[in-house]
Amino acid sequence: MNNSETNFEDVLKGESKIEIVDKLENLRNQLNSNTLKGRINKKDILKSIDEIIDSMPVEMRTARWIVREQESFINQAKIESKALLDDAKAESEKLIANSYVIQEAVIEANAIIKQAEVEMQTYRTNIEDTIDQRIDDIQNKIDQLSNFLENEKNKLREPRNIENPEN
Repeated sequence: MNNSETNFEDVLKGESKIEIVDKLENLRNQLNSNTLKGRINKKDILKSIDEIIDSMPVEMRTARWIVREQESFINQAKIESKALLDDAKAESEKLIANSYVIQEAVIEANAIIKQAEVEMQTYRTNIEDTIDQRIDDIQNKIDQLSNFLENEKNKLREPRNIENPEN
Protein backbone atom coordinates (compact mmCIF):
# COMPACT_ATOMS: atom_id res chain seq x y z
CA MET A 1 0.00 0.00 0.00
CA ASN A 2 1.54 3.31 -1.00
CA ASN A 3 0.71 6.87 -0.06
CA SER A 4 -1.78 7.45 -2.86
CA GLU A 5 -3.68 4.27 -1.98
CA THR A 6 -3.98 5.09 1.74
CA ASN A 7 -7.38 6.51 2.54
CA PHE A 8 -7.48 8.10 5.96
CA GLU A 9 -11.15 7.29 6.51
CA ASP A 10 -10.49 3.60 5.75
CA VAL A 11 -7.65 3.61 8.27
CA LEU A 12 -9.83 5.19 10.93
CA LYS A 13 -12.58 2.63 10.31
CA GLY A 14 -10.04 -0.18 10.59
CA GLU A 15 -10.71 -1.35 7.04
CA SER A 16 -7.18 -0.72 5.83
CA LYS A 17 -3.90 -1.87 7.33
CA ILE A 18 -1.28 0.81 7.74
CA GLU A 19 2.20 0.05 6.55
CA ILE A 20 3.45 2.70 8.97
CA VAL A 21 2.83 0.44 11.94
CA ASP A 22 4.72 -2.38 10.25
CA LYS A 23 7.67 -0.14 9.47
CA LEU A 24 7.75 1.18 13.04
CA GLU A 25 7.69 -2.33 14.46
CA ASN A 26 10.53 -3.38 12.14
CA LEU A 27 12.57 -0.35 13.16
CA ARG A 28 11.98 -1.10 16.85
CA ASN A 29 12.98 -4.71 16.36
CA GLN A 30 16.17 -3.66 14.59
CA LEU A 31 17.05 -1.24 17.37
CA ASN A 32 16.30 -3.78 20.10
CA SER A 33 18.14 -6.66 18.43
CA ASN A 34 21.51 -7.28 20.07
CA THR A 35 23.00 -8.73 16.92
CA LEU A 36 22.06 -5.79 14.73
CA LYS A 37 23.03 -3.00 17.13
CA GLY A 38 26.53 -2.84 15.89
CA ARG A 39 25.54 -2.98 12.22
CA ILE A 40 22.71 -0.41 12.20
CA ASN A 41 23.85 3.11 11.42
CA LYS A 42 22.32 6.53 11.63
CA LYS A 43 21.61 6.73 7.89
CA ASP A 44 19.52 3.56 8.00
CA ILE A 45 17.47 4.88 10.92
CA LEU A 46 16.92 8.22 9.21
CA LYS A 47 15.99 6.46 5.98
CA SER A 48 13.43 4.32 7.83
CA ILE A 49 12.00 7.38 9.57
CA ASP A 50 11.73 9.23 6.25
CA GLU A 51 9.96 6.24 4.71
CA ILE A 52 7.51 6.20 7.61
CA ILE A 53 6.84 9.90 7.28
CA ASP A 54 6.41 9.55 3.50
CA SER A 55 4.02 6.66 3.92
CA MET A 56 1.80 8.59 6.32
CA PRO A 57 -1.46 9.73 4.75
CA VAL A 58 -1.67 13.41 3.88
CA GLU A 59 -4.54 13.76 6.32
CA MET A 60 -2.34 12.58 9.21
CA ARG A 61 0.41 15.05 8.32
CA THR A 62 -2.20 17.75 8.01
CA ALA A 63 -3.72 16.70 11.32
CA ARG A 64 -0.27 16.76 12.92
CA TRP A 65 0.31 20.27 11.52
CA ILE A 66 -3.15 21.35 12.74
CA VAL A 67 -2.42 19.98 16.21
CA ARG A 68 0.90 21.85 16.33
CA GLU A 69 -0.77 25.05 15.16
CA GLN A 70 -3.54 24.53 17.68
CA GLU A 71 -1.02 24.05 20.49
CA SER A 72 0.84 27.15 19.36
CA PHE A 73 -2.40 29.11 19.20
CA ILE A 74 -3.47 27.86 22.63
CA ASN A 75 -0.09 28.74 24.14
CA GLN A 76 -0.24 32.21 22.59
CA ALA A 77 -3.81 32.63 23.84
CA LYS A 78 -2.72 31.59 27.35
CA ILE A 79 0.10 34.12 27.28
CA GLU A 80 -2.22 36.86 26.04
CA SER A 81 -4.94 35.96 28.55
CA LYS A 82 -2.40 36.01 31.38
CA ALA A 83 -1.21 39.43 30.22
CA LEU A 84 -4.82 40.64 30.02
CA LEU A 85 -5.56 39.30 33.50
CA ASP A 86 -2.41 40.93 34.88
CA ASP A 87 -3.36 44.24 33.25
CA ALA A 88 -6.93 43.94 34.53
CA LYS A 89 -5.70 43.15 38.03
CA ALA A 90 -3.33 46.13 37.99
CA GLU A 91 -6.09 48.40 36.70
CA SER A 92 -8.48 47.04 39.32
CA GLU A 93 -5.98 47.70 42.09
CA LYS A 94 -5.39 51.18 40.70
CA LEU A 95 -9.13 51.88 40.61
CA ILE A 96 -9.55 50.56 44.14
CA ALA A 97 -6.66 52.70 45.35
CA ASN A 98 -8.15 55.70 43.55
CA SER A 99 -11.55 55.00 45.07
CA TYR A 100 -9.96 54.96 48.54
CA VAL A 101 -8.26 58.27 47.75
CA ILE A 102 -11.56 59.66 46.53
CA GLN A 103 -13.38 58.36 49.61
CA GLU A 104 -10.77 59.92 51.88
CA ALA A 105 -10.99 63.18 49.92
CA VAL A 106 -14.78 63.19 50.22
CA ILE A 107 -14.57 62.52 53.96
CA GLU A 108 -12.02 65.30 54.43
CA ALA A 109 -14.04 67.68 52.24
CA ASN A 110 -17.15 66.95 54.28
CA ALA A 111 -15.21 67.57 57.50
CA ILE A 112 -13.91 70.89 56.13
CA ILE A 113 -17.41 71.87 55.01
CA LYS A 114 -18.82 70.99 58.44
CA GLN A 115 -16.08 72.99 60.15
CA ALA A 116 -16.74 75.94 57.83
CA GLU A 117 -20.47 75.73 58.59
CA VAL A 118 -19.77 75.75 62.34
CA GLU A 119 -17.39 78.73 61.96
CA MET A 120 -19.92 80.50 59.73
CA GLN A 121 -22.66 79.97 62.31
CA THR A 122 -20.36 81.29 65.04
CA TYR A 123 -19.48 84.38 62.98
CA ARG A 124 -23.10 84.93 62.09
CA THR A 125 -24.14 84.69 65.74
CA ASN A 126 -21.40 87.13 66.72
CA ILE A 127 -22.39 89.54 63.94
CA GLU A 128 -26.08 89.30 64.87
CA ASP A 129 -25.22 89.94 68.53
CA THR A 130 -23.10 92.94 67.56
CA ILE A 131 -25.84 94.31 65.31
CA ASP A 132 -28.44 93.76 68.05
CA GLN A 133 -26.21 95.61 70.52
CA ARG A 134 -25.69 98.50 68.11
CA ILE A 135 -29.41 98.65 67.37
CA ASP A 136 -30.11 98.68 71.11
CA ASP A 137 -27.54 101.45 71.56
CA ILE A 138 -29.11 103.44 68.70
CA GLN A 139 -32.58 102.81 70.12
CA ASN A 140 -31.41 104.04 73.55
CA LYS A 141 -29.91 107.16 71.98
CA ILE A 142 -33.12 107.72 70.01
CA ASP A 143 -35.12 107.26 73.22
CA GLN A 144 -32.80 109.68 75.05
CA LEU A 145 -33.07 112.16 72.20
CA SER A 146 -36.83 111.75 72.13
CA ASN A 147 -37.01 112.31 75.89
CA PHE A 148 -34.74 115.32 75.58
CA LEU A 149 -36.87 116.72 72.77
CA GLU A 150 -40.05 116.02 74.68
CA ASN A 151 -38.63 117.78 77.72
CA GLU A 152 -37.51 120.73 75.64
CA LYS A 153 -40.87 120.88 73.95
CA ASN A 154 -42.57 120.84 77.33
CA LYS A 155 -40.28 123.57 78.50
CA LEU A 156 -41.25 125.67 75.55
CA ARG A 157 -44.88 125.34 76.41
CA GLU A 158 -44.38 126.29 80.03
CA PRO A 159 -44.82 129.90 80.87
CA ARG A 160 -41.61 131.65 81.56
CA ASN A 161 -40.68 132.55 84.96
CA ILE A 162 -39.97 136.20 84.80
CA GLU A 163 -38.50 136.40 88.21
CA ASN A 164 -35.84 133.94 87.37
CA PRO A 165 -35.23 134.15 83.63
CA GLU A 166 -32.67 131.43 83.43
CA ASN A 167 -35.14 128.68 83.98
